[in-house]
Amino acid sequence: MKKNTLIAASMAAVISLSPVFTTNAFADVNTDIQQKDAKLNDLKSKKADLQADLSSLVGKLESAQAKSKELQASFNKSAEQLKKLNADIASINKRIKEREAVLKERARSMQVNSNSNVYLDVVLGANNFSDLVDRVSAVNTIVDSDKAILDEQQKDEDALKEKSAAVKKEQEKQQKAIASYEQQQNKIEAQKAEKEAVVAQLAAQQATTEKEKSSLVAQRDREAAAAAARAAAAKEATTVQPVAATQTASSSTSSNDNNSSSSSDNSSSSNSSSNSTSSSSSKSSSSSKSTSNNSSSSNLPAPTGSGYDAMISTAYAQLGKPYSLGATGPGSFDCSGFTSYAFRSAGISLPRTSGAQYAASTKISSSQAKPGDLVFFSYGSGIAHVGIYIGGGKMINAQNNGVSIDSLSSSFWAQSLVGFGRVANF
Repeated sequence: MKKNTLIAASMAAVISLSPVFTTNAFADVNTDIQQKDAKLNDLKSKKADLQADLSSLVGKLESAQAKSKELQASFNKSAEQLKKLNADIASINKRIKEREAVLKERARSMQVNSNSNVYLDVVLGANNFSDLVDRVSAVNTIVDSDKAILDEQQKDEDALKEKSAAVKKEQEKQQKAIASYEQQQNKIEAQKAEKEAVVAQLAAQQATTEKEKSSLVAQRDREAAAAAARAAAAKEATTVQPVAATQTASSSTSSNDNNSSSSSDNSSSSNSSSNSTSSSSSKSSSSSKSTSNNSSSSNLPAPTGSGYDAMISTAYAQLGKPYSLGATGPGSFDCSGFTSYAFRSAGISLPRTSGAQYAASTKISSSQAKPGDLVFFSYGSGIAHVGIYIGGGKMINAQNNGVSIDSLSSSFWAQSLVGFGRVANF
């Protein structure tokens, strides 16, 4: 009766411990998720600001491009004007050359006839007064014409210089406008490229953070499912124990009734019958003592049932696989990763570390240990190793040499042994 009460109390302890592990684990994971959410919000805010800047730059670029079209149209118009000016300049140059040819020819004629005064000869050669007047008028006309030619030559030269200056000024204006536009466009393009690069970096960080958050959410869901499984298993165990206790109590009562009846019958018998009863009682006591000694050994039979079979067959299937710190299978294991992997095949979820598994287990003596219980070890400070007891003083565990079967009586394991713990009632 005391044993059943102890088991029920131990299972209650498991139930009370499970929420602690679950709450702490959920708190840590939820804190990480909240941090990821905060980081995502910050990244999204920065991206939104940069997108607004990019929109503004695109607007400026479009405005600059529109201005470029206007400048190009103006430049094309100026080019037409320049073309016309060049044609006018060519025409003026042609007239200048023609006038220069006339003046040169007249000067040459005067040099050829340098011994005579052409104008005087013309005047003195008049036949009469009327002819004289006509000749003087003709000479004046020639002189005035030469003077007009010289004046027009000067005006054409001045006009040529003025138009040349105007052409040069217009060309300089157009070149400055084009250079200004190109500089403005290049600056906007550089700013746009820089901000697009930052947006790409933020997008990459956002994708990484979202992936990390998804992983944390999945971890939280797994831990929630594991906690639910532990709670269900613990609840089922505490439901089964009272039934077993009731059956044991009923059996004990029946046995006491039978003993009482037997005692009554013996008291009414003869002395020989009394001696026979005494002898029988002595044998019964001896048998009871023998049974007690067997139950205190560590060679209790293995449980029967699909849960234990699934767990132990999974454990044996891992023999020879390598040890790796932090590994949970199926390619390699550390000690608690191995026990968790084996028990998971039976639908039982264990805490991740050996220390947590020890805390979650119901502590039992070596005489109560049976195959399927956990066995714990310490190398000086706290629980450091865990294995699965398989009976006969042996365990299957993941240690430095990989998954193997070891004897608890070996000097190494014997000096480090802490005790046994039960996490499942197979």
